[in-house]
Amino acid sequence: MAIVRRVSALVVVIVVVAVVVMLNQAISASDVEAFLVERGWLGPLVFVVTMWILQPLLLPGPVFMVPASLVWSAPAAIALSWVGNMGASFIAFAFARWVARDWAQQRLTDRLRAWDSRVAQGGAREVAVLRLFTGQITPADWLLGVSSVRLTPFFLGTAIGIIPSVVLVVLVGASVGDWLFAEPSRWGGALVAIAIVGALRRIQRRGNPATAGHSAP
Repeated sequence: MAIVRRVSALVVVIVVVAVVVMLNQAISASDVEAFLVERGWLGPLVFVVTMWILQPLLLPGPVFMVPASLVWSAPAAIALSWVGNMGASFIAFAFARWVARDWAQQRLTDRLRAWDSRVAQGGAREVAVLRLFTGQITPADWLLGVSSVRLTPFFLGTAIGIIPSVVLVVLVGASVGDWLFAEPSRWGGALVAIAIVGALRRIQRRGNPATAGHSAP
């Protein structure tokens, strides 16, 4: 049973990668903008549903949000982008929890286990902090899906944490989308930011006399 599950997960990953490559080559922000304009009054519904379907397949969110900022007013574009991102995040989260959680839980490092324990006890704050640095990228949804975070903290933390990136992309538009999200370096930058915050927090704990005294034998 375990072998079948691993093989199934591998097949799913291969299919997802193939679809992502094809989608990123075939779809651009200008294509999305033209598509939404042609839909007329159905545009908002089509926009949200399309985000729910394609963003979990690693298609970058700004491919949708940048055109939204050109088609609709800023408040409408922000609201629709937020709803689209929330649904896409939940789908990716649910997929990871169903397919890979048991396998991933057995392979967590000590540091990830400590983080996993925190999100299991509450989690909304940890999820929100993660989202502040990673925005709505799909790998963050997968990480949360294989963690022990409960559904309610996942929703609350995601709902709050993605607001800055959604507002930023919609208001500033294509330039920020191209600079922050279109290049693979955006993903690396997010990981570096998380590492820096973690290192600073660790240094702060070591420098805290109360913490040092508590940890001394």
